[in-house]
Amino acid sequence: MHLLGIDGGQTSTKSCLYDRENGTCLIASGPPIDHMLTLDGQIRSKQGIQQSVRTLLGRTANPPQTVDMAFVSISGVHREHEDMIKNWIQECIRVERVAVEGDVKANLAGASGGRNDGVVIIGGGGSIGYYCDGENEYVAGGYGHILGDEGSAYWIGLQAIKAGIRYGNGLGPKTVLYGRILDHFGEASYWGVKKQVHAGNIHRGDIAGLAVLVETAANEGDAVAQSVLRQAGSELGQLAVSVLTQMAGSPRASRVRKVYPTGGVFQSALWVRRSLEETLRAYDPAVEICDPQYPPIIGALILAAQALATEIHLPAMDRALQGGEA
Repeated sequence: MHLLGIDGGQTSTKSCLYDRENGTCLIASGPPIDHMLTLDGQIRSKQGIQQSVRTLLGRTANPPQTVDMAFVSISGVHREHEDMIKNWIQECIRVERVAVEGDVKANLAGASGGRNDGVVIIGGGGSIGYYCDGENEYVAGGYGHILGDEGSAYWIGLQAIKAGIRYGNGLGPKTVLYGRILDHFGEASYWGVKKQVHAGNIHRGDIAGLAVLVETAANEGDAVAQSVLRQAGSELGQLAVSVLTQMAGSPRASRVRKVYPTGGVFQSALWVRRSLEETLRAYDPAVEICDPQYPPIIGALILAAQALATEIHLPAMDRALQGGEA
């Protein structure tokens, strides 16, 4: 039996092939996907998925003729795109069954090691809080960078730009972000930044990339940068609180007292994660904040196995994550 997991994200696309009989697992990466609601986004997503899968198969000593089950985790997916994505995979390798879902399910499965015992909070390019008890889904956030994504890398970058603008206009406190953002984009003024944003030359990913710059400034003592990151952690914590509150009437509510922070934003342990922890403890000191056990790509593989009522050998996943076939 062969299982295929695919995790399409805005940073990279990962594929994972698991041979259950031999207990071997291999992971490969490809380009990022983009939002599926535009033609350009669909083209980029196809490239990301297919390059990732073909790289994976090219690294496999004896690639299978058929995969029994593939689980595709992809952000920004909608039901009308499922058949399209399935066809992209079938162009690379024959698959008996394919499931396509948004990225929250694989994030939850990976973070909890398949135990489904906590709320997952994604703080990456976007942000969302999620839990599913098998029948009902509980969601907070996930509205995208225009309508939401509070606490995400994009949100952090956007707040940094706004802080620079406010300081330049005499409306906000002094911050090193003012000059560093201009230097980062090679502009002499924020009018130049505005022009590049509206001309489409500064993209969503470029703004999200400023989160690293903000983290550096915060660690150097910049109060504005620290405030932005602390607010990001608070926003992400509130997503978790919202999901836990929604679950209050669920039969599983008393058994789900964990929160799994996932995504690159939480690499800011001193500012973002600490603020998230403070927000959750203020809500309920009994909530346990846990590091994710596995990344979403392994979560996709876990869900592929669950769809066939089988299991995977998790130590093989650990070896694969360390850098190769296990």
